Amino acid sequence: MEWMAAFVSWALLLTACSSGTSGYTDEVQPDDPTATLILHTALLDKTRAADIPADSPVEYMYTLRIIVLHADGSVEHNVHVDFGNSPQTECFRILKVTRNETKKIYLIANEESVSSELHGKLETLTAGDNTFRSIVDELYFTPDYKNPIPMSSVYDVPVNAESLVERQFYLVRAATKFTFRLTNERENAVSVDAIGISGIVEKTYLIPHKKEKEMLFEGEPFFWIDWLKKVADESQNHLEDVTLADRRGWIQDYDIPSGQIHEEVVVRSPTLVPGLTYHVNEAPTPGEKIFPVFYLPESKNLKDGAQEYGEQAYTMTLHLTEKTPEGEAGTSEEKKVSFTRSFPNLRALFRNTHILVDVTFWEEGVKVDVIPYSEVILKPDFGL
Repeated sequence: MEWMAAFVSWALLLTACSSGTSGYTDEVQPDDPTATLILHTALLDKTRAADIPADSPVEYMYTLRIIVLHADGSVEHNVHVDFGNSPQTECFRILKVTRNETKKIYLIANEESVSSELHGKLETLTAGDNTFRSIVDELYFTPDYKNPIPMSSVYDVPVNAESLVERQFYLVRAATKFTFRLTNERENAVSVDAIGISGIVEKTYLIPHKKEKEMLFEGEPFFWIDWLKKVADESQNHLEDVTLADRRGWIQDYDIPSGQIHEEVVVRSPTLVPGLTYHVNEAPTPGEKIFPVFYLPESKNLKDGAQEYGEQAYTMTLHLTEKTPEGEAGTSEEKKVSFTRSFPNLRALFRNTHILVDVTFWEEGVKVDVIPYSEVILKPDFGL
């Protein structure tokens, strides 16, 4: 019966996420002014829904809206797919579109997390409506990352005389992600009470506001989202390459909503990291914990405030409760301490960047390895 259950689940997924008819052909029909557009949409840094970790359900598609615009900006298709309680990492859709123009295709996931008002407005748009871009292009919001994270992308797709156009699209998360992995090599436990990140703004655009549309990879130009995908895949395969980020480059030519102040955001989630565990005839094992993953808006805390684009700078603060080693009386004391240091070589905080921080507590101090990836990867280390 397991094979039958798997077949039924797959069939339901196709029903929810695909549309179209079989039997289409590459041959142009002289009496048919339309072409078949096949859209493959996927998250930039996920592969299978089965990979959804228990603590990151907000990173997946619960809904997906596909808007196809004519060259004059009017709506040709407005499709909303609701995955219900089965969040997805990819979606397949087939649409019939007119030929001989360049379409602008908008993909928006989890729009309901932006506002119910946005969802209501987009639901009313029918073929021929020309107000879509005025609704979304400059829309910004204050994200609540307890809900599914909004994602988006915009592609220009030429549809000429051919009868079949097939394209791969990727969604870019409107958030940056921070993961702190904690290792305790001390005798006593350490509590990481809170983590502060400086240089963060409050609001974010729904649609990416990157200026240049192409970036170079090995001297070859790629649309910036496709470049981001290539670099993300490469970074996952070369986790120890500390030179990769600067070789590939940083996305720094983007705008954020104006008039904002870059401030420190403090995430409070006390996490107790146990001390060493001793074993007979074996080396002691350190305590290990992961601070709950958190998300922040893309930001642009420029080193040189006079420039519009350029290198950025951010700092982290660890708020700890340390236990001092037990004295002769067999008692120990707790001490509140904080450490603040810059993120070394983190030159931008563009959306979809994932910063992985490895923190190791030693009796004489703290060591931190910082690995920003998805967009880039670095692995410097420094002491606190």
